[in-house]
Amino acid sequence: MATKGDKAVLAPQAQRLYADGYSLSSIAGQLGVSLTSLARWKAETLTPGQTMDEWDRARSQKRGNIQRLRDLFEDQLAYLENQHASERTAPMMDTLSKVGALLERWDKMEKAQRVADDVVREVKKAGLTDETVNVIRSQILGISA
Repeated sequence: MATKGDKAVLAPQAQRLYADGYSLSSIAGQLGVSLTSLARWKAETLTPGQTMDEWDRARSQKRGNIQRLRDLFEDQLAYLENQHASERTAPMMDTLSKVGALLERWDKMEKAQRVADDVVREVKKAGLTDETVNVIRSQILGISA
């Protein structure tokens, strides 16, 4: 478990992981911080009068960026499909390919995270230690803290 005073280092890491779509329980396991501490750190970022704390805002913004990237890909693909083959240039195709690769990588990361969270839940039910869970996450699933 984290020790007192680690918040300054761990809270920003936890917020980034949360924005990437990790659950609080997954972050707790990765960083060795109690779920209660994470929930408190998250709640402390809520500005009075606001409905979303900074962590939720960061997550929403990141998801919004991914959706904009998906929209850009679809628009570019539709544009190229309407062009005659002779009008399509290598840079146009390269851009489409790169955006598509980014989206594919993002989808794989999200799927891997869902699988990792499921595995962590199951091994914790089986009574394995947090250390063993972290070994499984990093060595077997390839997801590091």
